[in-house]
Amino acid sequence: MNPQEKKLKVIKRYQNRKLYDTQDSCYVTLEDIRDMIKQGEEVQIIDNASKEDLTSVTFAQIIFEEEKKTKGILPLNTFKQIIATGGEALKELVQKSIVSAGREIQQVKTFVDKQIKPTVESVQSIPTVAQEIKHLRSKIELLESKLREYEKRK
Repeated sequence: MNPQEKKLKVIKRYQNRKLYDTQDSCYVTLEDIRDMIKQGEEVQIIDNASKEDLTSVTFAQIIFEEEKKTKGILPLNTFKQIIATGGEALKELVQKSIVSAGREIQQVKTFVDKQIKPTVESVQSIPTVAQEIKHLRSKIELLESKLREYEKRK
């Protein structure tokens, strides 16, 4: 199997609300599922009796639990909008954030190209400066590629 292909981890949810990891043959908690997701695992939660996909409901529970712990992941008005629009507000919030981040990245790039690049070019002969410039360029390229990947998924 290609290392980039991740095997889907199926979690069965029983009537007593227990969650069972079918791959590792053990019971798990919402925190365990949160950690799996943070580690990049593909997770699907299925109701054992009805075979209904409960993945999005379970993910919402995880967000709810995180909200209780941190007391303020998102402003109260955001939650109200999500409820009022059936999730459309959340989709719009994420899209606006990504568009805004893309604009900010472009503004930084423009600033660097116009203001900083000429100065940097004059001091590139200093080894530590040249190395730092190379490091910053790679970070900008990584951000740009991630933005392009996201835009392709739309």
